[in-house]
Amino acid sequence: MSELTRRRDMDSAREKWSILYRDVCVGSIGLRSSVHNRVDQLEWKCGFYPGCDPGQQTSGSADSFGLARTAFEAAWQRLLPTRAEADIQAWRDQQNWTERKFALWTRGERLASQQPSSLMRCPCGACFDSHVPAENLIHGPHIYAEQPRDGMRL
Repeated sequence: MSELTRRRDMDSAREKWSILYRDVCVGSIGLRSSVHNRVDQLEWKCGFYPGCDPGQQTSGSADSFGLARTAFEAAWQRLLPTRAEADIQAWRDQQNWTERKFALWTRGERLASQQPSSLMRCPCGACFDSHVPAENLIHGPHIYAEQPRDGMRL
């Protein structure tokens, strides 16, 4: 695994190692959970999202770390030639977005899509504030007139 490195995943409840290609987590090797002691105890997963299409991620089991590592390396050698730098950048962009989102939440802020809003769009096309009585008087009849036609009821 010359271009790959591994790092212990301290957030996992069971022993698990994240496999990194540069700074991108491309898979893992770790103990399986809830399996009988007569079956393979380790599992490996190869692939990353975003960056891989559905079905391109592979996984398997092994009875030793060496066998899991060998199987992972073989899967990685099949996957790597099919990935472009844009795929790796897509994973990085998603990680950056997730970090920014959680930083907002830690500060007690919300995303714009999580902000409560009383703005509505009237069937006539106007945008109005439903908490302003005068605007409700104007657009309320339009909304009620539209409801029977599309089958919606209050």
